[in-house]
Amino acid sequence: MTQRLNARRWRSWHRWLALLVGLQMVLWGVSGAYMVLFELPFIHGNHLVKPTHQSVIAPPTAEQFAAVAQRFPRATQITLTSLWLNEQPRPVHHITRRGKTQLLDAQTLQPITLSADAISAIANRTYALGDAPLAQLTLLTENAPNEISPSLLPVWQANFADSGSTSLYFSATTGELVSKRHTYWRGFDIMWMLHIMDYDTRSDIQNNLLRAVIIGNALFMFTGVLLIIVTIFRRQAVRGRS
Repeated sequence: MTQRLNARRWRSWHRWLALLVGLQMVLWGVSGAYMVLFELPFIHGNHLVKPTHQSVIAPPTAEQFAAVAQRFPRATQITLTSLWLNEQPRPVHHITRRGKTQLLDAQTLQPITLSADAISAIANRTYALGDAPLAQLTLLTENAPNEISPSLLPVWQANFADSGSTSLYFSATTGELVSKRHTYWRGFDIMWMLHIMDYDTRSDIQNNLLRAVIIGNALFMFTGVLLIIVTIFRRQAVRGRS
């Protein structure tokens, strides 16, 4: 009689645990399958942009470099690259100081401010998926969307009218591509959130909710094993009495 009561108790625990962790186990399976199905280079949006090769046009002389260094004595880094402006590449200096970067025309040593038209041209030149039009260009200076880090602000968001709802993000200071997003990345982000059970930042893989469900899942399997053992011993006892 006591053995039967214990079996009922374990079976009750097992059923309640199944209700508590069963849905999350299904979500783990679905989200895991999604993340395995798509390759990371595709999710990262590598196919959305053309490969870029920054060639320097008419590299400045040592005297010009010295002039830049003299003009910005507190600069921690001076980098020479090229930037497409007005349909042609121009050599530019990236002047980094106090954690911020500004552009400087390498020939005239004048600051470069990137307009919406300049970013639009850069976005269209960067986009790699055919002739989909640039549907919207927005300067974001605060309240970054969830799909990018607030540390990237200020950025230009270039949305293209394609089947993947592509969004390319360009630094408002340097015009560099800093992030790329599309429908499958956004789906991956949701699946990752469901998988690690971090519904806030979607980055904490050691949160308490995840720990609790893992423990509940372990107890679910433990009670299941106990029920199997109890069932086997009960059958053996019945056979022995017969």
